[in-house]
Amino acid sequence: MSIVQGYTSSEDESDLQEEEQQQHTIIEPPTKKVKTFSGEFQSLPITNLHDDETIKSRKISKDAKKLAKQLKNKRYKNGKSDPWSHHSSSNEEDDDQQPLIKEQQQEVVVEVEEKEESSSSDPLFEPSSEYVGSEEFDYQGRTYMNIPKYLSIDLTLPSGTNNECFVPKKIIHKFPGHSKGVNKLQFFPNSGHLLLSCGNDGLIKLWSIYGRSKDDNEDDDKKYELLRIFKGHTMAVKDIKFNSKGDKFLSCGYDKRIHLWDTKTGNVLKTINVKAIPNVLLFNPKNEDEFIVGLNNFKIEHYKFSSIQYRIPIQIYDHHQGGIIDLVNLKNSNLFISSSDDKTVRFWKWQINIPEKVITDPSQHSLPSIQPHPMARYIALQSMDNSVKVIHSYDKFKWYKKKVFRGHQVAGYGIEIGFSPDGKIIMSGDSKGSAYFWDWKTCKLVKKLKLCDKPVKCIVFHPQESSKVAVAGSSGEIYYCD
Repeated sequence: MSIVQGYTSSEDESDLQEEEQQQHTIIEPPTKKVKTFSGEFQSLPITNLHDDETIKSRKISKDAKKLAKQLKNKRYKNGKSDPWSHHSSSNEEDDDQQPLIKEQQQEVVVEVEEKEESSSSDPLFEPSSEYVGSEEFDYQGRTYMNIPKYLSIDLTLPSGTNNECFVPKKIIHKFPGHSKGVNKLQFFPNSGHLLLSCGNDGLIKLWSIYGRSKDDNEDDDKKYELLRIFKGHTMAVKDIKFNSKGDKFLSCGYDKRIHLWDTKTGNVLKTINVKAIPNVLLFNPKNEDEFIVGLNNFKIEHYKFSSIQYRIPIQIYDHHQGGIIDLVNLKNSNLFISSSDDKTVRFWKWQINIPEKVITDPSQHSLPSIQPHPMARYIALQSMDNSVKVIHSYDKFKWYKKKVFRGHQVAGYGIEIGFSPDGKIIMSGDSKGSAYFWDWKTCKLVKKLKLCDKPVKCIVFHPQESSKVAVAGSSGEIYYCD
């Protein structure tokens, strides 16, 4: 604007024109190039996109969620269901508690980590046992631990010395077993007058095989009765293992707990929590105060109950590249054998984390079950290619290629194998519900015994009887054959 009214300069006119143009121009929002499905780049406004910062700001942290749950529980405990009501008595208390929120969040995180490391889903669960048999004591005050002496065979003799063994021909009794399937069977060491079983129902059961009466006409319900139920796991029980005397046994399950039980009283003597799912247990034969456990995290952990810190392993064997699926002692040696999902078999010395021997081959399948021969120097291995293979148990542990047992279907299932006490019969379960029996010398199939329509995983020969076998699997029933 000039000093003289009504007169404008050229510079003032240009300024007015620029202001009018700025008013009429539309301000375009900032854009960002985004690659489309066709591979071309297209400019899109940033308002339609979500930056990383906005996404992070919209995400609620896990700690905040946990704190909100805590506050909600406090409100319900105080009898206030209104979500907008204060969990404390006054606003002043809320103001006082605000500086403690960060500390509470840290405590919540620590508690969650401890819960994840703990083995039990229910911290309030306590192991227990219940005697459910007809009579806990006989007329002389003896328990079921006493070995019967009124039988035609002597159960106190070493296993395999009574008679020549034969193949069973029929089912003589069905135990109710476990409702969701059986995972493991084991006879009482040497005598076999008791049968221990575990299953997916989280229970461990002890069964009588002979009863306590001398009467041969005794009812099967009294003769083959359930004696005791051990309740120590909140999830399925994976494995059970007697010690050499049978007065104690180990158990492990999906709840990542390992219990040492007293067979007579049913009490838990020791408990160990592990960080991975335990699959298999094994006592040290030279010192049964020690045991090893094969875990799903590729490790074998070695524990000692007599040590002060018995919950901490004294050795870890960590050369496998897959979950441990079986552990077996090698007789007359200081070695134990491990099998894994990495399709290898390894021989170890106790307390030394270096394998003595590794058996592996590109064509080798997973070997879910290992069983040393009771008399000869051989080891039988269940293979996932529907066969049972054999290796020598001395020197270089070479394959015995002439001995291969076939005819059953086991691919995809962890099915056990077993031997008769005299070593003349080798047996295996089957994925189609049958038990197979072969002659050890000729490798010929002697008997196929149809039991059910579901996989048969467990098969155990009685340590004293000449032709009695306990078989179980996914059906839940335990078949006692003779």
